[in-house]
Amino acid sequence: MADLNDKLAKLKDEILNGDPDTRYGYEPQLAQLIEDMQQRGMAVPSDIRCLHEELVSQAIEAQFDNMPV
Repeated sequence: MADLNDKLAKLKDEILNGDPDTRYGYEPQLAQLIEDMQQRGMAVPSDIRCLHEELVSQAIEAQFDNMPV
């Protein structure tokens, strides 16, 4: 379980220190870590849930930014 917490802390740092315009690309990795934690019965911190929601929103917005008008 500590391994998942370490991975989560590393990924969170990468996301927060990454390029704000492309950090939504980390969403699949974060979603997988959240799923792994839930499957092991671990509590997912609220800040991680909020970060995931933010990345999902950014990914959705990015899809529309590339859509021709």
